Order: sequence, then structure tokens, then C-alpha cells
Amino acid sequence: MNAHLHPFTDPRATEVAPPREIVSGEGVRVTDAEGNVFIDGMAGLWCASLGFAPERLRRAASDQMAKLAYYHSFKGRTTDVTERLSKALAARLPGDLGHLVYGTSGSEAVEVAIKMARYAQAGRGQEGRTRIIARTGAYHGSVTMSAALTGLQYVHDGFHLPASDVIRVGRPHWVDEAGPGESERAFADRLVAELEEMIEAEGADTIAAMIGEPVMGAGGVLLPPEGYWEGVQEVLRRHGILLIADEVITGFGRTGRWFGCETYGIAPDLMTMAKQLTGAVFPLSAVAMTGAVRDSVADRAHEFGMLGHGVTYGGHPVGAAVALETLAIYEEMKLEERTAELGARLAAGLAPLRQHPDVREVRQVGFVAGVQFDSAETGLRVGEAAEARGVFLRIVGPTLAICPPYVATPEDIDEICRVLIESAG
Repeated sequence: MNAHLHPFTDPRATEVAPPREIVSGEGVRVTDAEGNVFIDGMAGLWCASLGFAPERLRRAASDQMAKLAYYHSFKGRTTDVTERLSKALAARLPGDLGHLVYGTSGSEAVEVAIKMARYAQAGRGQEGRTRIIARTGAYHGSVTMSAALTGLQYVHDGFHLPASDVIRVGRPHWVDEAGPGESERAFADRLVAELEEMIEAEGADTIAAMIGEPVMGAGGVLLPPEGYWEGVQEVLRRHGILLIADEVITGFGRTGRWFGCETYGIAPDLMTMAKQLTGAVFPLSAVAMTGAVRDSVADRAHEFGMLGHGVTYGGHPVGAAVALETLAIYEEMKLEERTAELGARLAAGLAPLRQHPDVREVRQVGFVAGVQFDSAETGLRVGEAAEARGVFLRIVGPTLAICPPYVATPEDIDEICRVLIESAG
């Protein structure tokens, strides 16, 4: 019997067929215990942006460990490297998102963002605002509140999550959800109108925030329809509801800009970050908030004599050092130009699939894409065939997600696309 309970895996199935063990990696490739080499077309879990053994990040971690392997940020103490990271992030984040709280994972960042949104509303005298709006099909994590916010049933089943804290709204997926003859803009306008109706029915004074990914990642690489985010933001502002941008997947270049919020004109009150913040080399997450939210949080905390939140490894000095080096590499590679070039190559390589009889839609922005087939069965068949040919992709129902590391070469991208096309048959 396997000692390890593997995430998002049937434990009984691993008793019969143990998981594939990955033993090494270099660039975009990983090698399993049997010596098989694969291009990981998903950068692990949307996260290994600089590949699977980046020398500079390993060196940054080692150097910091030799200097100060651990310290905390509790009770008026901090570390120099964590403060440097905070200043670097504040300078790079869009808008007024200049204040940070640290954690260790994307799920944790979402949990913290919800706590801070509720806390900030209370700091404004709105203690009744506790519920959160989330969207069908979204993925926000798998802890407790983050899992409740996730609009995918497999994260809920059997866990008795706090569903009463969540108000669910529609999935912004025009191809699957639009009515007959409904244009993309008309579909977006309908979703915005439905959001407004829901807020009025539920009571704006009960709602703290809405959370949304600029692009839905694990839900199938769903791009927002034209006008969607503009309309959503206008409704939320009018009702005093905070907007949390979940940039755990989209942050740090994935959509072609440094942040997905910049790609889609989103001005959030809070933003979650993780994954590509450290190129996945160290577990580190962050929640950024605007000055106005920070002031509301600070006022509320002052009433209690402290901000009663923190985790042992939040702002870990090794993670901060790795994140600083990751940001430096992104700057040197001219991140937005790099992802534009990679994205153009990916778009060209996927173009033949737009005419494939089994493909409903090819979606792509920046250096992330989704190929939606006619059924989940087809998606599974093609994904498994691609793995047999040496390329890992993410199977999301009928959609195969593609999210390679930024260190991919043009030839690597061509190989991913060639294998996908061959696997589609």
C-alpha cells in the first residue's frame, strides 16, 4: 500500500498502478524512474516558469540558506530580504496594489485574501459583509474556503465545505454557455446583468467581495468575453463590493503582460500570487492589497491591538531570495516581449487544429492555450496519446491545457504542437 496519498488521484487506483515517479528535470523536460523523457507542456502545475532545474534559483536559495535559513515576520521582526522583495513587488504590481501579506501556496493566498476582504469591510463599519461571489467552473484552491469558492464539483465531494458563504454566478464561457445567436458582447452583457440581479436579490450589504481569475486556468483556459470585466467592475464598485483578482496562474507574464489584470483592464482591490512568483522553486505566495484596503485593515487591527493573522513560513527569507532572483530573470528576459514571441509560435503551431473536425475551439492568450475537443472522452484520448508520445498536457474535461515554461525553445513549442496534432489524429 502506498504511504503517500496523492492529490487529485484515486488512492485505490494507486494500489494497482503506482504513480509515475519523476526523478530529474532540465529545461522543459523531465525524466521518470524508467528513463523516459517528457516535455512538460504544463510547466508542472502552471508554475515552473524557468524550467525544472534553474541554476540561478538554486544558487539564490543556497546563498540565502548560508546567510539566514529561516526567520519570521511576527511581533515587530522581519528579514532584510523579505522587505526587499516587498519593495520590488510593490514597484511592479499594477495600480495601487502596494501592500503585501505572505503565505506558502495559492490556496493559502486565496484563504488570506478572503480574510482580508472581510476584515477590511468590517474596518469600514460593514461587518455584515461576509459572503463571497465566485464563478461556476473557477478553480481557487482545495483547502476549506478556497475549495468552497472553487466551482468544480470534484473539489467539493464529501468535504462538507462552507457553501453558505459562497454565492455562485455563471461561467464566462461563450462557446458553451451562450444562447442561440447570442454574440460574445451580448453574452457578456447578460452575465453582467445577472450579476447585478443576484446582488440585488441577495443584498449587497451581505457581500464582502467577488473573486475571479483574469483567465480561468484549471477550469479549461477560458478567456473572458469582450466587455465582461469592464461590466463586472462597474457593478461591484456601485455596490461597494471588493474585487479579488486570483493571479495564482496568470501572474508574472502568462497572459502576455506581467499580470492578467493588465491584459484585461482589471483594477482589483486585492490580488493573489504564487506559482511563478518563485518559478515554483520555493513555496511562496502573496496577497497584495490597495492602500485603501490596507488602511481599513490597519484601522480594524488597531482596534484589537494587532493583526491576528500570520503563518510560520510567511515571507520566508529563502523564498524571498528566490523570488527576487526570479523577478530579476524576468526583467532580463524582457518578460512581456518573451511571452509575446513564445505565444506567437504557439498560436502558429496550434492553427491547424482550428480546422480539425473534433475541435470545438482553440483558445490562446500570451503563452497559455486550451484546445477544446467535442467531448471529454476525446480530450482524454488525445491527452493520453500525447503522453505516450512524450508530452505532458493538462486534461480538463474536453479541453487540453498548454502552459509551457518560458525557457522553451521554438523547437520545443513546435514539438508540443506536432505531438498534439498527431495525437488528435
